[in-house]
Amino acid sequence: MWRFQSLWAPVCLLLAASVPCFSAQAEEDDKAGSMDGLGYERNRGLVIRRGGTDLWLGLRGQFRYNDSTTELDTDEDDLIDRSLSVNRARIKGGGAAVWSWLDVYGEYDLVGSQWLDHRATVTVGGWLDIRVGQWKSEFSRERINSSGKQQLVERSISTYWFTIDRQRGFSTSTRLGEGSAWDSRIWIQALSGVGLNRSAERDSGLLLGRWQWNPDGEPLPFSGSDLSRRRERVSSVALAFVTGDTPCTRFSSEGCGQLPGFEDGSYELGQVMLESAFQWRGVSWEQELHFKRIRDEDSGEVTRLIGGYAQLGSFLNEWWPAFPAPLEIAGRVAMVDPDLGRADDLSRELTLGANWFFEGHRNKLSADISWLKDEVQFPGGQQTRLRLQWEVSL
Repeated sequence: MWRFQSLWAPVCLLLAASVPCFSAQAEEDDKAGSMDGLGYERNRGLVIRRGGTDLWLGLRGQFRYNDSTTELDTDEDDLIDRSLSVNRARIKGGGAAVWSWLDVYGEYDLVGSQWLDHRATVTVGGWLDIRVGQWKSEFSRERINSSGKQQLVERSISTYWFTIDRQRGFSTSTRLGEGSAWDSRIWIQALSGVGLNRSAERDSGLLLGRWQWNPDGEPLPFSGSDLSRRRERVSSVALAFVTGDTPCTRFSSEGCGQLPGFEDGSYELGQVMLESAFQWRGVSWEQELHFKRIRDEDSGEVTRLIGGYAQLGSFLNEWWPAFPAPLEIAGRVAMVDPDLGRADDLSRELTLGANWFFEGHRNKLSADISWLKDEVQFPGGQQTRLRLQWEVSL
């Protein structure tokens, strides 16, 4: 199988070949110059500019009330969970460091006391991006979207089973046919295969590829809700894959972990995803379909999974002016079959929600209600979950 270390040589050669491009761009930056200063911008936070440097630093908080009731198919009483919490509290920052072609970004989680992102991205000749560090791998739109820019309070149940999440590694990406009917972006990434804040091991490594087609000649940002009420439709279709060896069957913000039914070991992982999305006149659509194959390298046993979600939202004011302009409603359905070799183990989700935007995704109130059936966690039972959330960034 493919190993993480195998991409060191081509990445180093690519960096070496790019030095002339960096130098030319640096001369242009020096000639252009910029206004020095320290200030505050509402869409970024604290900003410092000096020469070619344009860095920002911001704070983000997410405050959530959760009320869930789990009905069990037994004689036991229903399980009730009510909580009020600081769901996320983060310091983040980045921007152009010294030269416009060098972009840095970092994000620290105050709740979990850990670094989530630390990365540097170099733009070569305006057409090729090279990244090194730790970040959310560009696999699926739902996970790439920041939790602060989601349309509903939480991601779908499919994320638990299929996300590749944050990894250390290298990435290259390029855009082809810009502005045409075949406008596309391609990502190729070499990832550690061991999840958050861990370095690659001798027998670990994932190779990831994503092709995103932008049929309207413009890329759709990784952000939920059509806040700009686009008068022209912007859409995307993406196909992605992951393959390699890993000790993990599941990735999350807690790092490397195991899906239900799996133990610590060594696994051969393969995933394929088909995705579509669009935004137009306050209407937004997202969809993902995932296939996953896990092979236990010790026993040879193979497990196959399938799942995905579909999500639709709208600012009703665009169609019926009597509705408040800041109000958006949304709904989602999701399904996961965690083992195609077993019967009666489906997980299903129906979620309805609403957002009230004060200042886009930087200051909004969200509420949603979900009806969940999970034959793995509570066989024969179901869960009803209500969540209220205030998202704010400074």
